[in-house]
Amino acid sequence: MKTTSSLRTLFLILLLCHPLTSYSELPVLGDPTQQELTPYREYMIGKNFFRSLKASVPFVNDLEVNDYFNNLGQKLASYSSQPDKTFHFFVIKVPSINAFAGPDAYIGFHTGLIIAAKNESELAGVMAHEISHVTQRHLARAMTESSTSPAAMFASILAGILVALKNPEAGTALIMGGQAIAMQSQINFTRANEHEADRIGIGVLRDAGINPEGMAGFFETLLQQSERNNVLARIEYLRTHPLSTTRIAEARNRIVTADNDLPDDSLDFQLARARTLVEMNKSPRRLIKQIEGLSKKQRNLITDYTLGLAYISHDQASKAIPLLSHLQKISSHPWIQLALVDAYYHNENKTTAMKILRQLNSLYPNYLPVSIRYARVLIDLKKSQQAITLLNLQLRTQKKSVVYSTLAKAYFSKGNISLAMEATSYEYELEGYTRLAAQQVTNALQQPNLNKTTILRLESRKQELSHQVSSEQGH
Repeated sequence: MKTTSSLRTLFLILLLCHPLTSYSELPVLGDPTQQELTPYREYMIGKNFFRSLKASVPFVNDLEVNDYFNNLGQKLASYSSQPDKTFHFFVIKVPSINAFAGPDAYIGFHTGLIIAAKNESELAGVMAHEISHVTQRHLARAMTESSTSPAAMFASILAGILVALKNPEAGTALIMGGQAIAMQSQINFTRANEHEADRIGIGVLRDAGINPEGMAGFFETLLQQSERNNVLARIEYLRTHPLSTTRIAEARNRIVTADNDLPDDSLDFQLARARTLVEMNKSPRRLIKQIEGLSKKQRNLITDYTLGLAYISHDQASKAIPLLSHLQKISSHPWIQLALVDAYYHNENKTTAMKILRQLNSLYPNYLPVSIRYARVLIDLKKSQQAITLLNLQLRTQKKSVVYSTLAKAYFSKGNISLAMEATSYEYELEGYTRLAAQQVTNALQQPNLNKTTILRLESRKQELSHQVSSEQGH
Protein backbone atom coordinates (compact mmCIF):
# COMPACT_ATOMS: atom_id res chain seq x y z
CA MET A 1 0.00 0.00 0.00
CA LYS A 2 1.24 3.45 -0.91
CA THR A 3 0.58 5.14 2.42
CA THR A 4 3.74 7.28 2.40
CA SER A 5 3.17 8.82 -1.03
CA SER A 6 -0.49 9.34 -0.16
CA LEU A 7 0.46 11.31 2.92
CA ARG A 8 2.86 13.50 0.94
CA THR A 9 0.20 14.50 -1.55
CA LEU A 10 -2.75 14.57 0.80
CA PHE A 11 -2.60 18.19 1.87
CA LEU A 12 -2.11 19.39 -1.70
CA ILE A 13 -5.13 17.40 -2.81
CA LEU A 14 -7.45 18.95 -0.26
CA LEU A 15 -5.94 22.40 0.15
CA LEU A 16 -5.19 23.31 -3.45
CA CYS A 17 -7.93 21.66 -5.47
CA HIS A 18 -10.79 23.48 -3.80
CA PRO A 19 -10.69 27.15 -2.78
CA LEU A 20 -13.27 27.53 -0.04
CA THR A 21 -13.50 31.28 0.47
CA SER A 22 -15.21 33.63 -1.94
CA TYR A 23 -15.12 37.25 -0.82
CA SER A 24 -17.74 38.24 -3.38
CA GLU A 25 -20.44 36.26 -1.60
CA LEU A 26 -22.69 37.92 0.94
CA PRO A 27 -23.22 36.16 4.30
CA VAL A 28 -26.40 34.13 4.66
CA LEU A 29 -28.75 35.18 7.43
CA GLY A 30 -30.15 32.57 9.83
CA ASP A 31 -28.14 29.52 10.86
CA PRO A 32 -24.62 30.79 11.66
CA THR A 33 -23.09 27.63 10.23
CA GLN A 34 -24.44 28.58 6.81
CA GLN A 35 -22.23 31.69 6.87
CA GLU A 36 -19.15 29.47 6.94
CA LEU A 37 -20.28 26.43 4.98
CA THR A 38 -22.96 26.56 2.30
CA PRO A 39 -24.55 23.25 1.23
CA TYR A 40 -22.65 23.33 -2.06
CA ARG A 41 -19.33 24.01 -0.35
CA GLU A 42 -19.98 21.16 2.04
CA TYR A 43 -20.86 18.94 -0.93
CA MET A 44 -17.56 19.78 -2.63
CA ILE A 45 -15.50 19.27 0.54
CA GLY A 46 -17.22 15.93 1.09
CA LYS A 47 -16.61 14.89 -2.51
CA ASN A 48 -12.90 15.75 -2.28
CA PHE A 49 -12.59 14.15 1.15
CA PHE A 50 -14.14 10.86 0.02
CA ARG A 51 -12.19 10.80 -3.24
CA SER A 52 -8.89 11.33 -1.41
CA LEU A 53 -9.82 8.73 1.18
CA LYS A 54 -10.74 6.16 -1.45
CA ALA A 55 -7.50 6.77 -3.34
CA SER A 56 -5.41 6.28 -0.21
CA VAL A 57 -7.12 3.82 2.15
CA PRO A 58 -8.21 0.22 1.45
CA PHE A 59 -12.00 0.01 1.39
CA VAL A 60 -14.07 -3.06 2.13
CA ASN A 61 -15.46 -4.21 -1.23
CA ASP A 62 -17.42 -7.15 0.15
CA LEU A 63 -20.86 -6.96 -1.48
CA GLU A 64 -22.76 -8.39 1.48
CA VAL A 65 -21.05 -6.25 4.13
CA ASN A 66 -21.51 -3.05 2.13
CA ASP A 67 -25.15 -3.85 1.41
CA TYR A 68 -25.78 -4.55 5.10
CA PHE A 69 -24.14 -1.31 6.22
CA ASN A 70 -26.01 0.74 3.66
CA ASN A 71 -29.37 -0.81 4.58
CA LEU A 72 -28.85 -0.40 8.33
CA GLY A 73 -27.55 3.14 7.89
CA GLN A 74 -30.40 4.22 5.62
CA LYS A 75 -32.93 2.68 8.00
CA LEU A 76 -31.55 4.69 10.91
CA ALA A 77 -31.20 7.86 8.83
CA SER A 78 -34.86 7.60 7.83
CA TYR A 79 -35.76 8.04 11.52
CA SER A 80 -33.43 11.01 12.02
CA SER A 81 -34.43 14.67 11.91
CA GLN A 82 -33.27 14.79 8.27
CA PRO A 83 -34.77 11.67 6.64
CA ASP A 84 -34.45 13.14 3.13
CA LYS A 85 -30.73 13.89 3.42
CA THR A 86 -28.34 11.76 1.37
CA PHE A 87 -26.06 9.76 3.67
CA HIS A 88 -23.03 7.79 2.48
CA PHE A 89 -21.98 4.79 4.61
CA PHE A 90 -18.75 2.91 3.98
CA VAL A 91 -16.24 0.63 5.70
CA ILE A 92 -12.45 0.94 5.55
CA LYS A 93 -9.91 -1.80 6.28
CA VAL A 94 -8.37 -0.32 9.40
CA PRO A 95 -8.02 -2.64 12.44
CA SER A 96 -8.44 0.10 15.05
CA ILE A 97 -11.83 0.65 16.67
CA ASN A 98 -13.27 3.88 15.31
CA ALA A 99 -15.96 5.59 13.27
CA PHE A 100 -16.20 9.11 11.92
CA ALA A 101 -18.70 11.51 10.38
CA GLY A 102 -17.03 13.39 7.56
CA PRO A 103 -18.28 16.36 5.54
CA ASP A 104 -21.55 16.07 3.59
CA ALA A 105 -22.73 13.02 5.57
CA TYR A 106 -19.88 10.67 4.59
CA ILE A 107 -19.86 8.28 7.55
CA GLY A 108 -17.02 5.76 7.78
CA PHE A 109 -16.46 2.74 9.99
CA HIS A 110 -13.22 0.92 10.71
CA THR A 111 -13.34 -2.86 10.40
CA GLY A 112 -11.97 -3.05 13.94
CA LEU A 113 -15.19 -1.55 15.26
CA ILE A 114 -17.35 -4.17 13.52
CA ILE A 115 -15.31 -7.00 15.00
CA ALA A 116 -15.39 -5.40 18.47
CA ALA A 117 -19.20 -5.02 18.49
CA LYS A 118 -21.03 -7.99 20.02
CA ASN A 119 -24.43 -7.40 18.42
CA GLU A 120 -26.31 -5.19 16.00
CA SER A 121 -27.52 -2.90 18.77
CA GLU A 122 -23.93 -1.94 19.58
CA LEU A 123 -23.05 -1.22 15.95
CA ALA A 124 -26.32 0.63 15.37
CA GLY A 125 -25.64 2.69 18.49
CA VAL A 126 -22.39 3.99 17.01
CA MET A 127 -24.08 4.51 13.65
CA ALA A 128 -26.99 6.47 15.16
CA HIS A 129 -24.48 8.55 17.13
CA GLU A 130 -22.56 9.49 13.95
CA ILE A 131 -25.79 10.22 12.07
CA SER A 132 -26.73 12.61 14.88
CA HIS A 133 -23.40 14.42 14.52
CA VAL A 134 -24.40 15.07 10.91
CA THR A 135 -28.00 16.14 11.52
CA GLN A 136 -26.90 18.51 14.30
CA ARG A 137 -24.21 19.97 12.01
CA HIS A 138 -21.49 19.53 14.61
CA LEU A 139 -18.72 19.66 12.01
CA ALA A 140 -20.08 22.83 10.46
CA ARG A 141 -20.40 24.42 13.89
CA ALA A 142 -16.82 23.42 14.68
CA MET A 143 -15.68 25.26 11.59
CA THR A 144 -17.41 28.47 12.68
CA GLU A 145 -15.36 28.29 15.90
CA SER A 146 -12.10 28.15 13.96
CA SER A 147 -10.19 30.49 11.67
CA THR A 148 -8.57 27.48 9.98
CA SER A 149 -10.01 26.32 6.66
CA PRO A 150 -12.28 23.24 6.66
CA ALA A 151 -9.96 21.61 4.11
CA ALA A 152 -7.02 21.83 6.53
CA MET A 153 -9.09 20.17 9.24
CA PHE A 154 -10.15 17.27 7.03
CA ALA A 155 -6.68 16.88 5.55
CA SER A 156 -5.36 16.33 9.06
CA ILE A 157 -8.14 13.87 9.93
CA LEU A 158 -7.54 11.96 6.69
CA ALA A 159 -3.81 11.91 7.36
CA GLY A 160 -4.55 10.43 10.77
CA ILE A 161 -6.54 7.60 9.20
CA LEU A 162 -3.68 6.86 6.80
CA VAL A 163 -1.06 6.82 9.54
CA ALA A 164 -3.31 4.61 11.69
CA LEU A 165 -2.84 1.86 9.11
CA LYS A 166 0.82 1.64 10.17
CA ASN A 167 0.83 3.15 13.65
CA PRO A 168 -2.54 3.44 15.47
CA GLU A 169 -1.22 5.68 18.23
CA ALA A 170 0.39 8.16 15.85
CA GLY A 171 -2.70 8.14 13.67
CA THR A 172 -4.90 8.96 16.62
CA ALA A 173 -2.68 11.88 17.53
CA LEU A 174 -3.00 13.28 14.00
CA ILE A 175 -6.76 12.91 13.99
CA MET A 176 -7.03 14.71 17.29
CA GLY A 177 -4.59 17.33 16.04
CA GLY A 178 -6.86 18.01 13.10
CA GLN A 179 -9.85 18.41 15.38
CA ALA A 180 -7.89 20.64 17.74
CA ILE A 181 -7.00 22.93 14.83
CA ALA A 182 -10.66 23.33 14.03
CA MET A 183 -11.91 23.75 17.60
CA GLN A 184 -10.45 26.42 19.84
CA SER A 185 -12.38 25.10 22.82
CA GLN A 186 -12.03 21.51 21.68
CA ILE A 187 -12.60 19.51 24.87
CA ASN A 188 -15.72 21.24 26.16
CA PHE A 189 -17.13 21.71 22.67
CA THR A 190 -16.60 18.05 21.82
CA ARG A 191 -18.12 16.81 25.06
CA ALA A 192 -21.23 18.89 24.46
CA ASN A 193 -21.49 17.43 20.95
CA GLU A 194 -21.04 13.89 22.23
CA HIS A 195 -23.81 14.22 24.83
CA GLU A 196 -26.15 15.69 22.22
CA ALA A 197 -25.33 12.95 19.70
CA ASP A 198 -25.95 10.31 22.39
CA ARG A 199 -29.32 11.78 23.34
CA ILE A 200 -30.56 12.15 19.77
CA GLY A 201 -29.02 8.85 18.67
CA ILE A 202 -30.89 6.91 21.36
CA GLY A 203 -34.15 8.38 20.07
CA VAL A 204 -33.24 7.35 16.52
CA LEU A 205 -32.52 3.78 17.65
CA ARG A 206 -35.81 3.56 19.54
CA ASP A 207 -37.84 4.93 16.63
CA ALA A 208 -36.10 2.49 14.26
CA GLY A 209 -37.09 -0.43 16.50
CA ILE A 210 -33.58 -1.26 17.72
CA ASN A 211 -32.73 -1.67 21.40
CA PRO A 212 -30.74 1.46 22.40
CA GLU A 213 -29.02 -0.41 25.24
CA GLY A 214 -26.27 -1.32 22.78
CA MET A 215 -25.01 2.27 22.60
CA ALA A 216 -24.31 2.52 26.32
CA GLY A 217 -23.14 -1.09 26.46
CA PHE A 218 -20.57 -0.64 23.70
CA PHE A 219 -19.20 2.57 25.18
CA GLU A 220 -18.93 0.91 28.58
CA THR A 221 -17.09 -2.09 27.14
CA LEU A 222 -14.57 0.15 25.38
CA LEU A 223 -13.94 2.19 28.51
CA GLN A 224 -13.47 -0.94 30.63
CA GLN A 225 -11.08 -2.46 28.08
CA SER A 226 -8.97 0.68 27.94
CA GLU A 227 -8.73 0.88 31.72
CA ARG A 228 -8.04 -2.82 32.19
CA ASN A 229 -5.74 -3.59 29.28
CA ASN A 230 -4.26 -0.18 28.47
CA VAL A 231 -5.20 -0.53 24.81
CA LEU A 232 -6.20 3.09 24.22
CA ALA A 233 -3.89 3.33 21.24
CA ARG A 234 -5.95 0.70 19.43
CA ILE A 235 -9.31 2.03 20.60
CA GLU A 236 -9.19 5.31 18.70
CA TYR A 237 -12.88 5.81 19.33
CA LEU A 238 -12.16 6.89 22.90
CA ARG A 239 -9.85 9.65 21.74
CA THR A 240 -11.96 10.96 18.91
CA HIS A 241 -15.18 10.54 20.94
CA PRO A 242 -14.39 11.41 24.60
CA LEU A 243 -16.05 9.00 27.04
CA SER A 244 -16.66 9.16 30.77
CA THR A 245 -18.63 7.18 33.33
CA THR A 246 -20.96 10.17 33.61
CA ARG A 247 -21.69 10.12 29.89
CA ILE A 248 -22.35 6.38 29.96
CA ALA A 249 -24.63 6.76 33.00
CA GLU A 250 -26.59 9.51 31.24
CA ALA A 251 -27.03 7.29 28.19
CA ARG A 252 -28.31 4.45 30.38
CA ASN A 253 -30.72 6.80 32.17
CA ARG A 254 -32.35 7.62 28.84
CA ILE A 255 -33.19 3.97 28.24
CA VAL A 256 -36.68 3.01 29.40
CA THR A 257 -38.08 -0.38 30.40
CA ALA A 258 -39.99 -0.76 27.13
CA ASP A 259 -36.70 -0.61 25.23
CA ASN A 260 -35.83 -4.07 26.53
CA ASP A 261 -38.56 -5.51 24.32
CA LEU A 262 -36.80 -4.23 21.20
CA PRO A 263 -34.41 -6.60 19.35
CA ASP A 264 -30.70 -6.12 19.96
CA ASP A 265 -29.26 -8.41 17.31
CA SER A 266 -29.79 -9.88 13.86
CA LEU A 267 -28.41 -12.76 11.84
CA ASP A 268 -27.36 -10.23 9.20
CA PHE A 269 -25.04 -8.51 11.67
CA GLN A 270 -23.44 -11.73 12.89
CA LEU A 271 -22.83 -12.90 9.32
CA ALA A 272 -21.42 -9.48 8.34
CA ARG A 273 -19.14 -9.58 11.37
CA ALA A 274 -17.97 -13.07 10.37
CA ARG A 275 -17.19 -11.90 6.83
CA THR A 276 -15.24 -8.93 8.20
CA LEU A 277 -13.34 -11.15 10.63
CA VAL A 278 -12.23 -13.48 7.84
CA GLU A 279 -11.30 -10.63 5.50
CA MET A 280 -9.16 -8.93 8.15
CA ASN A 281 -7.57 -12.13 9.46
CA LYS A 282 -3.92 -12.35 8.48
CA SER A 283 -3.73 -16.08 9.12
CA PRO A 284 -6.71 -18.06 7.75
CA ARG A 285 -4.91 -21.27 8.71
CA ARG A 286 -4.82 -20.24 12.37
CA LEU A 287 -8.49 -19.22 12.28
CA ILE A 288 -9.39 -22.57 10.73
CA LYS A 289 -7.53 -24.45 13.46
CA GLN A 290 -9.22 -22.39 16.17
CA ILE A 291 -12.72 -23.15 14.91
CA GLU A 292 -11.97 -26.79 14.11
CA GLY A 293 -10.70 -27.11 17.69
CA LEU A 294 -14.03 -26.08 19.20
CA SER A 295 -16.24 -28.73 20.75
CA LYS A 296 -19.55 -29.66 19.14
CA LYS A 297 -21.42 -27.65 21.78
CA GLN A 298 -19.33 -24.57 21.01
CA ARG A 299 -20.02 -24.76 17.28
CA ASN A 300 -23.04 -23.02 15.78
CA LEU A 301 -24.27 -21.48 12.54
CA ILE A 302 -21.99 -18.45 12.86
CA THR A 303 -18.81 -20.37 13.71
CA ASP A 304 -19.40 -22.81 10.85
CA TYR A 305 -20.19 -20.00 8.40
CA THR A 306 -16.94 -18.33 9.46
CA LEU A 307 -15.11 -21.62 8.97
CA GLY A 308 -16.59 -22.04 5.50
CA LEU A 309 -15.41 -18.56 4.51
CA ALA A 310 -11.96 -19.26 5.96
CA TYR A 311 -11.73 -22.48 3.93
CA ILE A 312 -12.48 -20.52 0.74
CA SER A 313 -9.97 -17.83 1.70
CA HIS A 314 -7.31 -20.49 2.32
CA ASP A 315 -7.89 -22.28 -1.02
CA GLN A 316 -9.75 -25.16 0.62
CA ALA A 317 -13.07 -24.67 -1.16
CA SER A 318 -13.60 -28.43 -1.36
CA LYS A 319 -13.91 -28.47 2.45
CA ALA A 320 -16.27 -25.50 2.43
CA ILE A 321 -18.81 -27.11 0.08
CA PRO A 322 -20.15 -29.87 2.40
CA LEU A 323 -20.06 -27.53 5.39
CA LEU A 324 -22.01 -24.73 3.68
CA SER A 325 -24.37 -27.24 2.04
CA HIS A 326 -25.28 -28.43 5.53
CA LEU A 327 -25.77 -24.85 6.77
CA GLN A 328 -28.21 -23.98 3.99
CA LYS A 329 -30.45 -26.78 5.28
CA ILE A 330 -30.47 -25.05 8.68
CA SER A 331 -30.98 -21.49 7.41
CA SER A 332 -32.32 -20.12 4.13
CA HIS A 333 -30.34 -16.89 4.52
CA PRO A 334 -29.06 -15.87 1.04
CA TRP A 335 -25.55 -15.14 2.34
CA ILE A 336 -25.04 -18.81 3.14
CA GLN A 337 -26.07 -19.77 -0.38
CA LEU A 338 -23.82 -17.05 -1.81
CA ALA A 339 -20.91 -18.43 0.19
CA LEU A 340 -21.71 -21.83 -1.29
CA VAL A 341 -21.66 -20.24 -4.75
CA ASP A 342 -18.19 -18.87 -4.01
CA ALA A 343 -17.04 -22.29 -2.81
CA TYR A 344 -18.24 -24.02 -5.98
CA TYR A 345 -16.75 -21.27 -8.14
CA HIS A 346 -13.34 -21.49 -6.45
CA ASN A 347 -13.53 -25.28 -6.78
CA GLU A 348 -13.93 -24.85 -10.57
CA ASN A 349 -17.55 -26.05 -10.53
CA LYS A 350 -18.99 -23.03 -12.30
CA THR A 351 -22.04 -24.88 -13.63
CA THR A 352 -23.34 -25.57 -10.12
CA ALA A 353 -22.47 -22.03 -9.05
CA MET A 354 -24.51 -20.72 -11.99
CA LYS A 355 -27.46 -22.95 -11.11
CA ILE A 356 -27.60 -21.63 -7.53
CA LEU A 357 -27.24 -18.03 -8.72
CA ARG A 358 -30.09 -18.44 -11.20
CA GLN A 359 -32.34 -19.65 -8.38
CA LEU A 360 -31.23 -16.85 -6.06
CA ASN A 361 -31.81 -14.24 -8.75
CA SER A 362 -35.39 -15.46 -9.10
CA LEU A 363 -35.91 -15.19 -5.35
CA TYR A 364 -34.05 -11.88 -4.90
CA PRO A 365 -34.22 -10.09 -8.29
CA ASN A 366 -33.07 -6.70 -6.99
CA TYR A 367 -30.52 -7.86 -4.44
CA LEU A 368 -27.11 -6.40 -5.34
CA PRO A 369 -24.86 -9.17 -3.89
CA VAL A 370 -26.76 -11.72 -5.99
CA SER A 371 -26.99 -9.61 -9.17
CA ILE A 372 -23.30 -8.68 -9.26
CA ARG A 373 -22.12 -12.24 -8.62
CA TYR A 374 -24.52 -13.57 -11.22
CA ALA A 375 -23.33 -11.02 -13.79
CA ARG A 376 -19.66 -11.76 -13.09
CA VAL A 377 -20.17 -15.50 -13.59
CA LEU A 378 -22.15 -14.87 -16.77
CA ILE A 379 -19.29 -12.74 -18.13
CA ASP A 380 -16.79 -15.43 -17.18
CA LEU A 381 -18.86 -18.04 -19.03
CA LYS A 382 -19.00 -15.85 -22.18
CA LYS A 383 -22.66 -14.95 -21.64
CA SER A 384 -22.09 -11.22 -21.49
CA GLN A 385 -25.37 -10.21 -23.15
CA GLN A 386 -27.30 -11.86 -20.32
CA ALA A 387 -25.11 -9.99 -17.84
CA ILE A 388 -25.78 -6.69 -19.64
CA THR A 389 -29.55 -7.26 -19.48
CA LEU A 390 -29.34 -8.16 -15.79
CA LEU A 391 -27.21 -5.13 -14.89
CA ASN A 392 -29.35 -2.66 -16.83
CA LEU A 393 -32.37 -3.91 -14.89
CA GLN A 394 -30.39 -3.37 -11.69
CA LEU A 395 -29.64 0.23 -12.69
CA ARG A 396 -33.34 1.05 -12.66
CA THR A 397 -33.29 0.87 -8.86
CA GLN A 398 -29.62 1.07 -7.82
CA LYS A 399 -27.19 3.36 -9.59
CA LYS A 400 -24.06 2.08 -7.84
CA SER A 401 -20.47 2.29 -9.05
CA VAL A 402 -20.03 -1.49 -8.74
CA VAL A 403 -22.95 -2.01 -11.14
CA TYR A 404 -21.40 0.34 -13.71
CA SER A 405 -17.92 -1.19 -13.36
CA THR A 406 -19.35 -4.68 -13.90
CA LEU A 407 -21.42 -3.44 -16.83
CA ALA A 408 -18.29 -1.94 -18.38
CA LYS A 409 -16.58 -5.35 -18.18
CA ALA A 410 -19.58 -6.98 -19.84
CA TYR A 411 -19.56 -4.49 -22.72
CA PHE A 412 -15.80 -4.77 -23.07
CA SER A 413 -15.99 -8.58 -23.24
CA LYS A 414 -18.41 -8.19 -26.16
CA GLY A 415 -16.07 -5.78 -27.89
CA ASN A 416 -18.38 -2.78 -27.46
CA ILE A 417 -15.71 -0.34 -26.35
CA SER A 418 -17.78 2.86 -26.57
CA LEU A 419 -20.50 1.51 -24.27
CA ALA A 420 -17.84 0.17 -21.90
CA MET A 421 -16.30 3.64 -21.71
CA GLU A 422 -19.71 5.22 -21.20
CA ALA A 423 -20.43 2.87 -18.29
CA THR A 424 -17.00 3.62 -16.83
CA SER A 425 -17.77 7.34 -17.01
CA TYR A 426 -20.75 6.81 -14.70
CA GLU A 427 -18.58 4.75 -12.35
CA TYR A 428 -15.97 7.53 -12.19
CA GLU A 429 -18.63 10.19 -11.68
CA LEU A 430 -20.09 8.32 -8.70
CA GLU A 431 -16.60 7.96 -7.23
CA GLY A 432 -16.05 11.72 -7.48
CA TYR A 433 -13.74 11.75 -10.52
CA THR A 434 -15.75 14.08 -12.76
CA ARG A 435 -12.83 15.06 -14.99
CA LEU A 436 -11.91 11.41 -15.62
CA ALA A 437 -15.57 10.65 -16.31
CA ALA A 438 -15.62 13.38 -18.97
CA GLN A 439 -12.44 11.99 -20.53
CA GLN A 440 -14.06 8.54 -20.82
CA VAL A 441 -16.95 10.05 -22.77
CA THR A 442 -14.51 11.92 -25.04
CA ASN A 443 -12.69 8.64 -25.69
CA ALA A 444 -16.00 6.88 -26.37
CA LEU A 445 -16.89 9.45 -29.03
CA GLN A 446 -13.62 8.68 -30.81
CA GLN A 447 -14.55 5.03 -31.34
CA PRO A 448 -15.39 3.97 -34.91
CA ASN A 449 -18.78 3.01 -36.33
CA LEU A 450 -20.95 4.88 -33.82
CA ASN A 451 -24.58 5.34 -34.86
CA LYS A 452 -26.34 8.70 -34.70
CA THR A 453 -28.32 7.86 -31.55
CA THR A 454 -25.17 6.87 -29.66
CA ILE A 455 -23.34 10.02 -30.78
CA LEU A 456 -26.20 12.27 -29.64
CA ARG A 457 -26.39 10.52 -26.27
CA LEU A 458 -22.63 10.76 -25.72
CA GLU A 459 -22.52 14.41 -26.80
CA SER A 460 -25.27 15.21 -24.30
CA ARG A 461 -23.40 13.31 -21.59
CA LYS A 462 -20.16 15.14 -22.45
CA GLN A 463 -21.88 18.52 -22.16
CA GLU A 464 -23.42 17.56 -18.81
CA LEU A 465 -20.04 16.51 -17.38
CA SER A 466 -18.33 19.62 -18.79
CA HIS A 467 -20.80 21.78 -16.87
CA GLN A 468 -20.03 19.79 -13.71
CA VAL A 469 -16.28 20.24 -14.16
CA SER A 470 -16.68 23.99 -14.73
CA SER A 471 -18.93 24.31 -11.69
CA GLU A 472 -16.45 22.45 -9.49
CA GLN A 473 -13.57 24.62 -10.69
CA GLY A 474 -15.57 27.75 -9.91
CA HIS A 475 -16.12 26.69 -6.31
